[in-house]
Amino acid sequence: MNDWRSEYLSSLQEAERSNPVNKDLVQACSQLADRVAALEAEKAVWQTSTATNPPASLSSGKTAGITTDHNNTAAAADPSVVAQLKLDLAEALRSKGQLQSRLKAAEDELRGLRAKTKVDAKRIGDLAAERNALSAKLKDRNEELAGKNKMLKDIQDENLTLNIQLDVTEQKAAKIAADNKDLIKRWMDRMKHEADAMNQENESPSTLSRR
Repeated sequence: MNDWRSEYLSSLQEAERSNPVNKDLVQACSQLADRVAALEAEKAVWQTSTATNPPASLSSGKTAGITTDHNNTAAAADPSVVAQLKLDLAEALRSKGQLQSRLKAAEDELRGLRAKTKVDAKRIGDLAAERNALSAKLKDRNEELAGKNKMLKDIQDENLTLNIQLDVTEQKAAKIAADNKDLIKRWMDRMKHEADAMNQENESPSTLSRR
């Protein structure tokens, strides 16, 4: 009886490995097989209990001269003990089926978690690579901005220097212009004074001759 059950369970497990979609069906069949084993064990107990209480006519026909060794052998081979062992075996088979189902569920969950972990690890790797690329671009942009800020500061400093030089130059130009204007005025005054002197000299002889 156990051979066909073992083969049946083996074929179910093989089918489950080949087609994991039938997991619920395989689990139900395994539980059904365990239940059948438990019922068979209960049937064996019932049959054994019936066999241990034979009719009175059969028990009266037995001889009373059974030896002590025979009684010990019969006690050792007590059908109730065998039946109890069968019940224990059936319970063990049922527990084994439950444990196998739980193990299968745990393995399926583990495979799912591993697959999810693999996907998450790939995603993390992609995000890490993207972060590194963005960090490199940000570093380059910061260096570029630092260079442009330095260049702007240099230009501002140069403009300030040029403005100062321009102010100094304008002040010098204004001073030169003022000096030049004063020089021209003085030269003009001088020229006018000399012209007046020459005119007076030219007028002096004619004045004397008239006298």
